[in-house]
Parts: sequence; structure tokens; C-alpha cells
Amino acid sequence: MLRAMNPWVMVGVCTGMAAMAFGVLFTMAVFLTPLAAEFGWPRADVSLAYAVTTIGTGIGGVVMGHFADRMPVRRIALAGAIVPAVALVFLSRLSSLGELYLYHALMGLFGVGAILAPLNSLASKWLFRNPGLAIGILSAGGAAGQGLVPFFARHLVLMEGWRYAYFALGLVYLAVMLPLALLVRDAPQPSAASMGAAGSVSYARSRIHVLAVLCAAVVFCCVCMATPIMHVVALGSDLGLGGRASAGLLATMMVAGIVGRIAFGSVADRLGSLQSYIVASVGQTSLAFLFPYASSAAGLYALSAIFGLVFSGAMSSLIACGREYSPPGRTGLSIGVVMFAGWIGMALGAWQGGLFYDLCGDYFVSFSNASFAGVVNLLLLALLYTYTIRSRPWGPQPRTAP
Repeated sequence: MLRAMNPWVMVGVCTGMAAMAFGVLFTMAVFLTPLAAEFGWPRADVSLAYAVTTIGTGIGGVVMGHFADRMPVRRIALAGAIVPAVALVFLSRLSSLGELYLYHALMGLFGVGAILAPLNSLASKWLFRNPGLAIGILSAGGAAGQGLVPFFARHLVLMEGWRYAYFALGLVYLAVMLPLALLVRDAPQPSAASMGAAGSVSYARSRIHVLAVLCAAVVFCCVCMATPIMHVVALGSDLGLGGRASAGLLATMMVAGIVGRIAFGSVADRLGSLQSYIVASVGQTSLAFLFPYASSAAGLYALSAIFGLVFSGAMSSLIACGREYSPPGRTGLSIGVVMFAGWIGMALGAWQGGLFYDLCGDYFVSFSNASFAGVVNLLLLALLYTYTIRSRPWGPQPRTAP
């Protein structure tokens, strides 16, 4: 049955799970106001739960990616299906900030962290001729879930209240995720001939060094990425757009991002993951600098759409790079480490955007800092490109069927 499974079915299963995982990660935006109103907690304290979840997701991606390289991936996927559902049900009985943080930490560590890195690795192995496309499809599914799951949660909150919403969401999560997790299968192992030089000790060590430089680049890349994502709505409001028009900027960015994830994933398969990453990074670095200079709603919407295409392309490409540069037998761990670096950069980018707005009274310095971080990312990617061109084992590997 394992050998007969259609690779596209497995990519679809992984995409469905990634959509639910990304969606639950962003539900705090929906529950923030009702929780603060119910308990009288400061919004900063409530929103800290999102930071706890993202940090937990980053650490969990490394840990669960490590185990996914050493045991059947279905066991990891089952944790990703069960733990968030249980955490959501417990959140429906929430009574303290400590509980809020604990349940969100568990959700990130053993739930979302068990989905994103391991299943990106798994999908790329099943679609071995087009691993970048597989990663792009999963990322696009995550983007869709990021919009749909919070929308559904918001509807539940408005209809029945936040406790019912948490409980119902937990049941829905389990009902959708558990059957998908049971369908997860490990990919067929590649033949020895397809491994090529990857088995040598020196080659594996060389990959570790390159992976470290890639992670440093990803931190700066995601600083550049996060600033427009987190602050474009506020920027639109500052420039005189109404509430709905300002929110539409982020929606436009995310919709374009679905297309960009798949497109750049396909480009990575044709040109190479690093080359695709460089092209996307040039685009997002240039555009991040331009946002504060937009003087009309049309200009902001155009910038948001194009930025959505390139930032999402960078996301797909950096994960593809993590896969390509992973030491033998460490794909899940390597993708988890690269994604953890990305979470760090996203947190720093969002924070510095708000910090320098508070200090300066506008977003010019914030977005300039984002663009500067993008330049540092490009310098590190240029270093990687120079090294990988000189070192023959690097670059796209022959796509020998397993």
C-alpha cells in the first residue's frame, strides 16, 4: 500500500494538516479582545500567548523534526493532530494567565511544531522530482488556513462566546486532523545510487556549515519580511485609509502570497532553491523600503500585492534551501532549524517596526531598517552562492527516482 500511494495524495494530506496548523497558530487574533474583556487582563499580557506559541512552534519544529528523521512520521503527525485539539478544549475552561501560556506552549511545542517542519520534509520526499513545488503547495495551504481558521473561530465567538468557540474548535480540529494524520505514510527510501556524494563525512560537515550561514540569512530575511506584514494595516491608517481599506492591504498581501508560494516553489525546482531565494529576497528588500513613500491607496495596494508575491516566494525558497542543504538523514531536523531561525526573524521584525515607530512618530525608519536587514540577508546569500558554485556537490542534485 505504501509503494502504491499516489505522491499527490500525500502532498494533499500534508497540505491539509499544514493549513489547520497555521490556522490555529493565528487564532489568538480572534480571542484577544474577548479574553481581555472577560478577565480584565492587559492586551499585552494576552497577546504574549501568541509569542509563546510561535517560540514553542520554532523549538518544537527542531525537536519533532529530529524525531521525524528517526521514526515513522505518522507518530509525529498524530501528536500534531491530538495535542492542539486537547489544548483548545482545555482553553475553553481557562481561568488564569498561567493556563493560557501553558496551553499555548503545548500547542506550539508538540502540536504545530509536529506539523510544519516534519510534513514539509515528508512532502518534498514524496514529490522527489519537484520538492520545491511540494513545499510551495504546503506553504500555500498554510496561508489559506491562516485566513480561514481564524475567520471560522471569529464566527463561533460572535455566535456563542469564546468558551464555546474554543471547545468547538478543538472538536473540529480533532475531527479533521486525526483522519489526515492516520493517512500519513513515510516516503519510499531513495536508492543508494541517488544518494551520490551525500554519504561522505566531509560532505555532511560541509552541509552543516552552509546550513548555519543559511540560518543567519533567514533571520535577517524574516526581519525584512515581518515589518510590512505586521505594520502595513497601521501604515495604511496613518496615510488616511479607512479601517476596511487598511485591512484590505493585508488581505491583498496574503492572497498574492498563496500564488507566490507555489510559483517560487516551482521556480526553485527549475533554477535551484538558492537562486530562487535570491530573486525573491531582492524583490522584498527593494519593496520594503518603498512602503512609507506610497502616497495613494492604489500605490499601497500595488505594493502589497507585489510584496505578497515575493515575500511568500522567499518563504518557500528558504525551506527548499533547508531541505537541499540538510545532512544525510537529517531533512526534518534541518528544515526545523531553518524555520526556527525564521520565527526569530519574524519576531524581531515585528518588534522593531513598532519600536521605531514609537521613537520616531512614523514608519520611515522602521521600513528602512527592514530593507537594511534584507541587504544583510542578500550579502549572506551571495556568500552562500559563491561557496556553492565552487563546491561541486552543491546545487540541484540529480533527480534519480527512488
